[in-house]
Amino acid sequence: MSEIWELVDENKKKTGIFHERELAEEIPRGLYHIVVSIWTQTPDGKLLLTRRSPNKQMPLLWECTMGSVLAGEESPAAAVRELAEETGLLAKENDLIYLGDIYYTNWIVESYLYRSEKDPVLSLQKEEVIDAKFVPIECVASFKENMVSGVWMQFCKYREAMEKRMVS
Repeated sequence: MSEIWELVDENKKKTGIFHERELAEEIPRGLYHIVVSIWTQTPDGKLLLTRRSPNKQMPLLWECTMGSVLAGEESPAAAVRELAEETGLLAKENDLIYLGDIYYTNWIVESYLYRSEKDPVLSLQKEEVIDAKFVPIECVASFKENMVSGVWMQFCKYREAMEKRMVS
C-alpha cells in the first residue's frame, strides 16, 4: 500500500489535500509534503550516519535518519516513528530538539536532533538501512562524497547548533 501524505502550504499549514507517495512529482505548485530528518547524537558527541539500502533511490549513500510525515501525523511523531523503524531507537517527542526547516520544490525537510543519554544500541531495518556508523562531528565531512546531497546541506546548516548542544 502506498504512503499517503497530507500536503501543506508554505507556512506548513495542513490543506486537507491528500497525495500518494508514488505521485510525488505531481504535487501542485505551492504545496509541499513534509519530510523529517533526525540527527542522533551519542553522549560523547558522535553523530549517527546510516547507509541506504541498494534497493532505494540514491542507493548506498550515507544520511541521517529520514522519512515522510504520513497523513494524520504530526512531525515530531513522524520523527519518533522513523527513528524507531529505521534504527530501533526509542525516543520520545520531548527528547527531540527542533533545528529548522529547508524548503525544496515540493517538500519541506524539518530537522531534529535526538541526544541519546546512553550509547545507542541499533536494530537496523534492512529494507531501508544496510549499515550505520557513529562519527565524530569533525569527521562527517569525510562522508560528503558518498552522502545524500540534501543531508550534507542539513549538516552544514545545523552543525554549529549540534555542536552547541553536545551531550557532556
